Amino acid sequence: MKYHLYRRPNKKTGAFWMDVRIDGVRYREPLGTRDRGEAGELMHKRIDQLKTKAPDPEKRSASFGVLDIKHALEVYTKLRRGKVSDRMVAYWTEQARPLEKHFGDLKLKRFTVEHLIAYQNARLDAGKAPKTTNGEVSVLRQLLKHAKLWYRFEDYEPLANTKPPVGRALTELEQARLFTVAQSRSDWLYAYTAGVLGAYCGMRACEIKAVHWQDIDLVAGVLEIKRSKTPAGWRSPTLNTVCRETLSQLRSKAMLINAAEPQHFVFPWRGRPQKIDPTRPITSWRSAWRSIRRKAATSDEGEVIHPNLLTVRFHDLRHTAVTTMAEKGLPDLTIMAQVGHVAPQMLKHYSHIRRQALNVAAAALEPSFVKPQSATLELIN
Repeated sequence: MKYHLYRRPNKKTGAFWMDVRIDGVRYREPLGTRDRGEAGELMHKRIDQLKTKAPDPEKRSASFGVLDIKHALEVYTKLRRGKVSDRMVAYWTEQARPLEKHFGDLKLKRFTVEHLIAYQNARLDAGKAPKTTNGEVSVLRQLLKHAKLWYRFEDYEPLANTKPPVGRALTELEQARLFTVAQSRSDWLYAYTAGVLGAYCGMRACEIKAVHWQDIDLVAGVLEIKRSKTPAGWRSPTLNTVCRETLSQLRSKAMLINAAEPQHFVFPWRGRPQKIDPTRPITSWRSAWRSIRRKAATSDEGEVIHPNLLTVRFHDLRHTAVTTMAEKGLPDLTIMAQVGHVAPQMLKHYSHIRRQALNVAAAALEPSFVKPQSATLELIN
C-alpha cells in the first residue's frame, strides 16, 4: 500500500488531498481541511475504511462526484428505476427541489458537513419543520452514499423535532358549523370538498391536490393516494358516504366544464378570469378557507361566537379524523391504514383524545372490588 498527502496547485481553498493505492486501486480524494495534522488523521481513517470495503472498480466517486444534485439525481434515478416504484422516483424528485435551489451547481465532491448545517439553518429560518428538512437531506445522503462520499459526514446529525404539537381536533359542534357555512356558496365547492376529504377521510392537503379522477372509484368507494408527504402516505383509504356524495357533486360540475377525464385533476388549477386548466393541480384554496373560517366563527351581526374557528388550520381536519377514529375504539393499525401513519408515536401525536373520552376510560378502569374512599371514611367514623 502506498499513500501520499498533498495540496493541489492553483486551488483557492488550499485543502489537502490524499493519493492512496490499495490492492491495485487508486483513490484520490479531497480531505476538506487545510490543517496538515487533521488531514493526516482523516487520511488514515479513510484508509482503514477502504481496507474493510471491496474496491470500487467503476470509480464511482470520481464519476458521480463531479455532478451537481440535479444531474446526480437524474443518473441515480436511471440506475434505480427498475428497483423502485414510480412514486418513489417522484418523491426523490420533489424532495430534491429545495436542495437544487439552495446548492445550485455545487458538485457532490465539494459537499461538507458545514454545507449541510448551513442548509438546515436556512430551512429552519424559512419556517420548515425539522422532519421536512431531514427528509430533504435524506435524498442528498442517498446520492452521497452511492458516490462513496458519505464517509466524510460522520459528524452530521439530523435535526431534532423539538416543536410541540400544534394541531387540535374540532368538536362536533364546530364541525357542523364549519361545513354548514362551507356549503352555503357555490364558489366554495372546491374548498368544501377538500375539507370533507380532510375531516372524513384523513387526507393531507398535498394528497388532495394530487388526486386524479382515475384514482377514484365512487362505486367501490376507494381512493388511491399516489402522492403524499412521505412514501408511508401511499395508501387506498375507503370513502364514506359523505365523501362519495361530495365527490359526486364535484364530478358533476367537472363534467360541465370538460374537466372530468380520467387523467384530469379532481382539483384543477384555476386562474382569472374563470380560467381552468384540469391538466394542472390547484395551487391553493387558502382564500376560500379563510372566508369560510371567518364566517363560521361569527354570527350574522358580526359577533364572534366560535373563537376557535377563527384560527383553525386546514390540517386540523386531519387531526379531527384521527381523533374521531381513536375515540370510537378503532385499532391503531386500522387508523394508520386509513390515514397513512406508520409509527405509533405519530398516531399519538395526532390523536387528541377529548376529556370526555378519557373520563369514560377512567370509569372503565374502576375496579369493582375497591370501595370508594367516602364509604371507607364513614365506616371509620
